[in-house]
Amino acid sequence: MEKDALRTILFQMELSRRRLIQPWFSGLGLTLGQGQPRILARLLQGDGLTQRELADACSLDAATLSRALDRLEEMGLIRREEHPGSRRSYLVRLTDAGREKAAKVQEGFDRVDDLLCQGFSQEEQERLRRDLEHIRTNLDRCETLFGGKST
Repeated sequence: MEKDALRTILFQMELSRRRLIQPWFSGLGLTLGQGQPRILARLLQGDGLTQRELADACSLDAATLSRALDRLEEMGLIRREEHPGSRRSYLVRLTDAGREKAAKVQEGFDRVDDLLCQGFSQEEQERLRRDLEHIRTNLDRCETLFGGKST
């Protein structure tokens, strides 16, 4: 295998995935690049997270998360509540409208997941997940290779 083949395939897969799901999220009034769908999907699993917890769960930096939360709040999909244990942080929760929108977001993710897994047995899916996790771990171990921390 050529050295750049894996990088090229991973890049092309991500572009294809984004092109496939972008119309779904745009139809919901969401911006894919700002992490809005990931935020809503994560909050659907259980809300009441701090912004730091949400940033970590969605692999977003603090500034990007803050902008996305501002937009989601303007849209009436989330609300920020004072954290009872900390005056310096807030808990992020879905509104009723946000819960409905998040369910549609999750439906889009589920459809793409089904497409990604077509033709793969459970064993093949598990092997692929392990192999991709191995690649991610390799990248995480090398976070200072290019002079910064990977996200």
